[in-house]
Amino acid sequence: MKKIMKTLKKQKGFTLIELMVTMAMIGFIASIILIALGSARLKARDAKRVADAKNIIKSFELYLNDNGVYPQYGTAGTEYDLSTAMTNATPVPLAPGYVSQIPIDPTLAAQNHPYRYVTDTGGRNFGLAIYFEADGLYCKYRSAGGLASWFSSAPDCTR
Repeated sequence: MKKIMKTLKKQKGFTLIELMVTMAMIGFIASIILIALGSARLKARDAKRVADAKNIIKSFELYLNDNGVYPQYGTAGTEYDLSTAMTNATPVPLAPGYVSQIPIDPTLAAQNHPYRYVTDTGGRNFGLAIYFEADGLYCKYRSAGGLASWFSSAPDCTR
């Protein structure tokens, strides 16, 4: 018994195997946490896109109340990519006094154009499509009863 106690007292510290197992477990847990955080960041960026879209819509509704039509740009029925307006050297003011700044996508990824806007002839109806990073799909907001066939691959937004 004394011999065993003496041997145990001599062993101080951890073995290499114990350290390696501990490091592997820490690495595994860290990778799980990073994956979970990535998903949360993605959802947060999508939430910002929804908030931006709703602010744009409110501005357009105010414009409609004051002017009788939705803000128009270019040719009726032609889609306008709002996200590129801020990257152009001379951005086109879509609704001066109502939309102070077109929101910039949270990822700043040029290949994704998350805010797409269109009006019909006369500006009576509008459509606003936004890109969701989590789904990799667009959904659209539109004026009541208007532009149902526009961007037919995108469902109406429910968020």
